[in-house]
This record gives sequence, C-alpha cells and structure tokens, in this order.
Amino acid sequence: MLLAFLALLLLPGCQSGPVEIPEDLSQMEMFQRAQEAVDQERWEVGLQYYEEFIRRFPDDRGAIMEAEYEIAFIAYKQKDYDLSRRRFEAILATYEADQAGALPEWPRVLSERLIQVIDERTAPAES
Repeated sequence: MLLAFLALLLLPGCQSGPVEIPEDLSQMEMFQRAQEAVDQERWEVGLQYYEEFIRRFPDDRGAIMEAEYEIAFIAYKQKDYDLSRRRFEAILATYEADQAGALPEWPRVLSERLIQVIDERTAPAES
C-alpha cells in the first residue's frame, strides 16, 4: 500500500496548475518544451508554453502564427472541434489580411486541411 502511494506521488504530469516558465528560454527552447509537453499529451502545459511564447515574442509574426496553429491543433487533438475550427478560421483570416506575404505557408495549408477533416467528422450521418 505504501509503495502504491509513493508511486502516485512520483507520477509526472499530474499537475494541472501553472508551469513556471524560465525567463531566459529562447524561442526555440520554448517551442521545444511546448512540443515535448504535447507529445506527452500534457495539453495544458503545452498551451501555457505556446501562450507565453506569444506574450514574450509579439514581434515575430511568423512564429506567432506557428504557435497559434499549435494551440488550435491541441484543441483538435482534444476533440474540441468547435474551438479548433474557430481557431483555424482565425488563422486563415490572418492570412487573408496578410499583405506582405511574410507568414509561413504551412499553418495556412494545415488549417485548411484540418477544417475539412473537422467538417467530415462532425457532418450529420446520412440515412
């Protein structure tokens, strides 16, 4: 019984509170930590890193678009199709308004594709 209790105490990723994100992390390190959390299905931790990334690096429009895509993709992975669709649509709206063409293409392409997948998954079944 004691061993089971100790094992529970040592389980990683069980916390749902805010993560302390070091101030000295580079953009690459923040993205890497966010991705590692998402790969382990620690969705809230990944979201915290991506949201903090957007807050810390507001001038890097391309990287912010990538972070916005990752946030939308987390909602998609959690099967929150309404939220993920809204976020993907917001990404596409940003591309429509982008006059400089300075944003990376892959978030736009994948957002369009995932909206199609969401539509297929949420369409009423034909009888």
